Amino acid sequence: MLFIGVDLAWSEKNATGIAVLKGNRNKAEFCFGDVVLSDDEIIECVKKHAGNDTAFIAIDAPLIVPNEEGRRVAEELTGMLFRKYDAGAHPANRKRLSQWSGKIRGEEISKLLEKNHFKHDPYIERFEKTRKFFEVYPHPSMVVLFKLNKILQYKSKPKRDYDFLYAQFKRYQEHLKELGKNKPALVLPRKIVNKDVKKLKAKRLKNYEDLLDAIFCAYIAYYTWHFPDKCAVLGSMEAGYILTPVFDSMHQQLQGRKAQKSLSDF
Repeated sequence: MLFIGVDLAWSEKNATGIAVLKGNRNKAEFCFGDVVLSDDEIIECVKKHAGNDTAFIAIDAPLIVPNEEGRRVAEELTGMLFRKYDAGAHPANRKRLSQWSGKIRGEEISKLLEKNHFKHDPYIERFEKTRKFFEVYPHPSMVVLFKLNKILQYKSKPKRDYDFLYAQFKRYQEHLKELGKNKPALVLPRKIVNKDVKKLKAKRLKNYEDLLDAIFCAYIAYYTWHFPDKCAVLGSMEAGYILTPVFDSMHQQLQGRKAQKSLSDF
């Protein structure tokens, strides 16, 4: 079974990370990773590696965005569960996401994947052998899978100098190495997880970031295949959603919210 991660840029002018893992019920191994630009390159990469095989594709980008402004229920629920970890999601709406290219890129990629016989479906049965793709968001997934108190701050932002970023990337690398002992396990090449990030700046560091995020997205897909009961679809196919691993206590929070919402309908 193949697990593909796509760290999708909001426009084709910026790099998109893509990674491919091959896994069974015990462990997954890294097969391929690169950064590309165009939608066509993404699809060609999927076709080259997945062919007609069973595969899950986890995409870090909004794939269903019905709202013109504001935020989706997906962001609301993600904030409710993960805000205290600084892992809330930015609002996804059509006005915001279309300003770079005049379209919602996640929707366009979804159409292309469906033409290649992938089904858009975040509702997973354990160890199912299908061709599916779905939306994920690495920050909350890292909180759960890496057992973090706060998110890793490896993204370039004002007031984060290179020394700060390098230290955060080092933490990211160590957590990825630990997945080799996890269940399910992920085995990554040393040249990726031991890379000397202090030799990287600007575009080269961003490309490395995109590759790591794509690998982690692929691992989210692999983890979901193993433990769909430890994951949640925050939102719906109608209103937009985010698929993420969650802590056990979060299942209870979500159930409580559903009950509360049902009562408010009376």
